[in-house]
Amino acid sequence: PTLSSTSRVVTHDVPVEVIPRSLWHEFKEPSMPDFDVSIYLPPLKTMKNVVDRMKNLSNFLVMEANLSGEMNLKIETDLVSVTTHFKDLGNPSWGDGASQDGGPSQSRDPEVMVEVRVDIRKLQQFLMGQQVNPSKAMCNIVHQNVVHLILLHEDVSLQYFIPAVA
Repeated sequence: PTLSSTSRVVTHDVPVEVIPRSLWHEFKEPSMPDFDVSIYLPPLKTMKNVVDRMKNLSNFLVMEANLSGEMNLKIETDLVSVTTHFKDLGNPSWGDGASQDGGPSQSRDPEVMVEVRVDIRKLQQFLMGQQVNPSKAMCNIVHQNVVHLILLHEDVSLQYFIPAVA
């Protein structure tokens, strides 16, 4: 590959099958285990820039978050360890209790980090959703199990599940 200043246009033709409203009742959202932490995401453009740079160093990324509105994105290799810290992000209020409807347990120590290791390319795919320009972006983490990412824009909710990798 050569370095040039010319831009290229890439078009991907992705087949999409629109499901008629009359068949919507046949489809269900995947069930989500009770999450340990729910947190608002930092600006998606900032997060995308960080993840794009980290992708050059590792195929996997660890997402950490707590109930004090702090989130870390980190990669670790034999040669380097890189962590980006986000603070004061806020945590959505889900009401009382620890169910999926109630959100994370409030009895958890707010400073304790919950983490999940994910394929960095899958997180990058989600961050392409910044083009939707969501009014809110949230992240629910089930410790070492799954990340549930949600983009909210007007009446539309885009949900993305990324499973943990060992």
